[in-house]
Amino acid sequence: MSNDETTPRQPGTAPGTADEFDRRDALRAIAAVVRGDGIEVDADSTPARWSVAVVHEVVVPGTDRKLKLRFRVALGPLPDIEADLWGLMTAEEGFGRPQAKALGKRVKAACLSSAAIEKARGRVDGWFASMAQRANGFGEAWRPKGFADELGRVIGFGGRIPRLQTLLDALEEAFSTAAARAGLKVRRERLENASGLGVYLDSFATARAMVRKLRLFVGPTNSGKTHAAMDRLAEAQSGCYLAPLRLLALEGQEALETRGRPCSLVTGEERDVRPGASFTSSTIEMVNTSKVWGACVIDEIQMIGDPDRGWAWTQAVAGVAAPEILMTGSADAIPYVQRLATALGEELEVVEFTRKSPLRVQEERVPLENVRRGDAVIAFSRKDVMGLRRELLARDHTVAVIYGALSPEVRRAEARRFRDGTADVLVATDAIGMGLNLPVARVVLSTTRKYDGREERELNSSEIRQIGGRAGRFGMHEEGRVAVLEGENINPVRRALTTPPVPPEDPRAWISPNLTHVEAIARELDTDSLAKVLRTAGQELLRANQTFRMTDLEQRIQAAAAVDRAKLPLAVRDMLARCPIDVRDQNNLRLLALWATNQGKGIRNSAPDAAERFHHRVGTDVELEKAERAVKELTAYAWLAYRFPDAYPDMDLCQERRAMLNAFIERTLAERSLARACPVCGTRLKANHRFRVCDSCYAGRVEERQGERRGRRPDGARGPDKGAAPAEGGHPHFHHPLPGRKRGKGGAGHRGRRPAGG
Repeated sequence: MSNDETTPRQPGTAPGTADEFDRRDALRAIAAVVRGDGIEVDADSTPARWSVAVVHEVVVPGTDRKLKLRFRVALGPLPDIEADLWGLMTAEEGFGRPQAKALGKRVKAACLSSAAIEKARGRVDGWFASMAQRANGFGEAWRPKGFADELGRVIGFGGRIPRLQTLLDALEEAFSTAAARAGLKVRRERLENASGLGVYLDSFATARAMVRKLRLFVGPTNSGKTHAAMDRLAEAQSGCYLAPLRLLALEGQEALETRGRPCSLVTGEERDVRPGASFTSSTIEMVNTSKVWGACVIDEIQMIGDPDRGWAWTQAVAGVAAPEILMTGSADAIPYVQRLATALGEELEVVEFTRKSPLRVQEERVPLENVRRGDAVIAFSRKDVMGLRRELLARDHTVAVIYGALSPEVRRAEARRFRDGTADVLVATDAIGMGLNLPVARVVLSTTRKYDGREERELNSSEIRQIGGRAGRFGMHEEGRVAVLEGENINPVRRALTTPPVPPEDPRAWISPNLTHVEAIARELDTDSLAKVLRTAGQELLRANQTFRMTDLEQRIQAAAAVDRAKLPLAVRDMLARCPIDVRDQNNLRLLALWATNQGKGIRNSAPDAAERFHHRVGTDVELEKAERAVKELTAYAWLAYRFPDAYPDMDLCQERRAMLNAFIERTLAERSLARACPVCGTRLKANHRFRVCDSCYAGRVEERQGERRGRRPDGARGPDKGAAPAEGGHPHFHHPLPGRKRGKGGAGHRGRRPAGG
């Protein structure tokens, strides 16, 4: 193509001739004349297509808010203009500025008088009318003023003027988003109303019919608040004591009986009903809200702020039918209880107690070799507890241990060993924070971080105060001290013990759906899936409630998914999903699913028989861990046997095996040295064996991995052994350093030797 053909000529430079380049330039000249009127042209199309910018004012339905909408309306070609344009371009005088001005006036008149403009305005008005009609279906959930603000942001388009359809699409998208929120709110309100969770307090009719007085006794550990509350409880004609742990419930029973009040004990897996007793001590989940009591003590009330179990404290405070409700705990509970008392419309009296013996921060870090008699060293996992136990035993201490995996009976036995001096040092998790009165002189934190089941985080001040407060028991020590191990940071401890509690960001109390709520939600959703009901409750309900919020239901949902396949009524499955199992353990979930399936088929479930493997006197570290898991399975069986005795008939055998296992665990923990064993084959290991598994299992694993690298299995066949079951424990690398030891210099790590595949 020549330069003449590629270079556009100016309009009018070639009289009598014109081509497409001339036409485009002429159209652009016309468009320049009318641009101030919002008129534009697409000169590249044939024929040329014109559009005009329109300003249209609307009132958002439901408000007095006026919005100026700017949008571009496509008018299409103007045939008369197009024909005249070609005529002018081929005329003798050619096409110049005067011709562009003349045609510009005609374009303006044609565009601004186009019927397409009114039609476009009608489309906009029609959309707003449709929006108003659709919004009516959301009732009070629809917020027209808020939506008007959203539209004000949407129609800006960054200063650009969009096409009409683009504007309508943006308006519709904004409405869809707002409607989805409103629709979800309507759905939530419908579910809350149907379930009764929206009026949670009304579900405790007996308590609401009474005039109650709420008294909150707050103060640090060892301040006498619980003792004062129990004295007051014993003065009533009847009453209940509610505790977070079986150990505390047992102490509550003993405390009332020493005050001359016969008291029954009720926990999830046991009943000790005393004839004629008008007092009951129970774990808080077992509270009886239908019975009228003379008084009630709710211990460790600060647990009302716990996202997993706080619902049980809310239920007790709101639901116990007694004229006097006495709550004891730390000052962290005050904002939660105040918010709840306001919702209840009941009088709240806060009584503050002071600690009887001083609690001080020890600024000097404590080397492990300086741990002394009467100290409690705190860790936050079983592995770390056992590692510290081993290191302290190597330094000629006698050690008692307390951690969450131990049953209440074993915890109490270990506490007794420390209390009577059989063990001179206690190594424990934060399980000692509640339910155990111990002669601890000094609490030494091995770390100020913990894994809480969701993430590893810093200990909060409430936790440090609760644990540290165990030091310096009144009547045993003049003062208590709180310190940290060498290498740890003392600052969190200092802050926690020297500053007042920080109010929570959200003081709403936690609640959990009971069976009535579950069945109502299931009817509303038209589903028989317990997991779906609980997931809906956890994700959608109580989002905007000013008093309550939904507890974390994830563990209950996982248990529900395990039992949903059983042919059982929803109410039975809901009870099974509350069974105290560790849902993080897939073996526990499978066991629960098996029990539920058998129960649905009418097959009786036998008590777990793992205890039969522990008749010898003491065990290894591996056997200890297996025995602890077996106790948990028996505890879960006992819990179910109390509720479904026909489906779980071996209660006596279960309790016998549980007692035998607890005795085995107690004897093993009392041993001076805990024997080690291979977790894969169970072979006992020498005390100086550097690795966690035996050499035989390690060699087998090396051979297996080498075979996998060559594309062969150890037996010579090609490909991976898909039928092979994983070794118990599922260790990716067998030769781990021992718990509590560090790799590298001075530790018992690999020291130049790497496991295969590592």
